[in-house]
Amino acid sequence: MNYLAGVDEAGLGPILGPLVVSGVTLAGPEGTAPWRLLQRHVSKLKHKQGKVRVADSKRVHQGPHGLRRLEETALVFWTALHGEPPATLGEWLVALGHDLAPLQRCPWYEDLDLELPRRADRDWIALTGALVARTLQKGGCELLDIAVRAVDVEEWNQLIADTDNKSKAHFHAYAEVLGTLLLRLFGRLQSDDHAHLIADRCGGRMHYRHDLQRLCPDANVTVLAEAAGLSRYLLAQRQRTVQITFAERAEDRAFPTALASCCAKYLRELMVECLNRWFRRQVPDLKPTAGYYVDGHRFLADVAPQIESLQLPRHRLVRVR
Repeated sequence: MNYLAGVDEAGLGPILGPLVVSGVTLAGPEGTAPWRLLQRHVSKLKHKQGKVRVADSKRVHQGPHGLRRLEETALVFWTALHGEPPATLGEWLVALGHDLAPLQRCPWYEDLDLELPRRADRDWIALTGALVARTLQKGGCELLDIAVRAVDVEEWNQLIADTDNKSKAHFHAYAEVLGTLLLRLFGRLQSDDHAHLIADRCGGRMHYRHDLQRLCPDANVTVLAEAAGLSRYLLAQRQRTVQITFAERAEDRAFPTALASCCAKYLRELMVECLNRWFRRQVPDLKPTAGYYVDGHRFLADVAPQIESLQLPRHRLVRVR
């Protein structure tokens, strides 16, 4: 059996809203190409009517129908794995294993009843998810994991305080999902199985051996390549091995990495929608924000009176880096 996994993230650059990391694992016979196997239901290079697009989330999310397309991708595959789409954002976060209590210390996350899907048709998602699951099964393949982890502002700021380094804070968040997928992979592997995890590169970082060793202390970590654009390692544990590649534009290389990119971006969009929705109740004509640096500061200036009068916790709203 071959296992192919991918990890990607969304939201490293903004000053508002969460950083979200996602991981996906598939299993199938040697030589299986998921984009080709699922070509009746999935496209890669462009949007096609009646299909979901699995690609870099920035491409999927572009244009006036971007949120609907992103939503279709994330929820169709969630449905293929779990049988039905979640009813609300809160329900999805619980299913993903999130503790809601820390989030709900923020007034904009007190109410997580955002109904899902937001733009897409629920019946179409349910049907297409079932068809994707059936096609995978016919091809001898299985979707095993969709892990999505939101690191909200308060947690991110604490990571920065603990490490005093944005790159280390970033990898700490990244490593939680990476470690979850590796633990599950080693639990499934037989000695004659093959496993490859392809992760999007963490900024300009080239060296990961020591981080991987800390993440998997029982494994032997061998460096296969460390170069500009690509770093590759072999983790060996009791006659089971996993190859890990950190690469630029990893979403173009591997189906699960592209799907992880879309899942991460979708959860971030939902959580930023909660933020905008709550603040627009305080300031009805407020222009929404995606949270990036320039517009994020515009948004903060627009809501400054409310932040002061309501004594809102800035360390839960604005990232320090």
